Amino acid sequence: MKSHFLKIQFILLVSLLMCACTDDNEEGKKVTAYSEYTLTVASVKLPGVLTSSGNNVLADVYAVKNEQSTDWEAHGSIGKFEYEEGYEYQILISETSYLDYQMGDPAWTEYELLEVLSKERKNSEELPSHFIPNWYFEQYCAYINPEFAYVIDADKKEDIEKDIKTDATYKFGDSRCYVCNADKWFLLDLDMQTKEYGNVIRKSKEPTDFPKSYKHLYPEQQIVSFGQFDFVTKDAPEEPIMQYDVMISQQFPTKSISRETYILWLYRDLTAYYQSKYPEANVKAVAIRYTTKIGS
Repeated sequence: MKSHFLKIQFILLVSLLMCACTDDNEEGKKVTAYSEYTLTVASVKLPGVLTSSGNNVLADVYAVKNEQSTDWEAHGSIGKFEYEEGYEYQILISETSYLDYQMGDPAWTEYELLEVLSKERKNSEELPSHFIPNWYFEQYCAYINPEFAYVIDADKKEDIEKDIKTDATYKFGDSRCYVCNADKWFLLDLDMQTKEYGNVIRKSKEPTDFPKSYKHLYPEQQIVSFGQFDFVTKDAPEEPIMQYDVMISQQFPTKSISRETYILWLYRDLTAYYQSKYPEANVKAVAIRYTTKIGS
């Protein structure tokens, strides 16, 4: 009898646990927290990193201040908010947290506009240059190595070589140049603050259209693609501030490399420039080449 009683107790306990689990799962979406507050929204969006479902996404985000803060912070999507750049807003929003165990990411928060309190045309002040943490540049962006290779075919090679090595513009003005997501670029100072940034416009290009000066700097790896990268800013999307011919080679996983990567070889032909600068040097070819890697 005692063993039979224990068996029944065990069956009842398991049934209760199963019911409890079933109830939780069948509840579906439920609100776990709700609040309303006022935000100041800056007149421009800034590059920032948003984290969702364990993924880090680079995007243009709102710069906001809440009621208790004097510092600008990054903010993602705000439902029903029809933002117009060039205006600083005061808005009332709701923040609702949800929980649903039937979802892949069971807990999340949504923001929604309740009321536009004010909209003023102005340039917001004391904005940061971006909301991108240093680790994102180091882990997810391609760093263009400023230690470039070069080729010089000229009579006065020494003068041109000295010029190339001492001109800071060929090393990005002693800044760090990153390409992120293959379509955004950033020029950062030594404190990782943005000096300039913009988009990378990628164009296809036939290898027969490349200058002959590059043949002296061709990589040993097999090239899988050719093209052109135009580095433009938001204010001047049609006027590249940097422009490179690009060759792309593929690096497959090895014991030391865990994922497939692509090596980008960025070329710049300087032949015409040095022919003009040193007309007596009989300049035949001058070119430089940078390298960087982008993961698949």
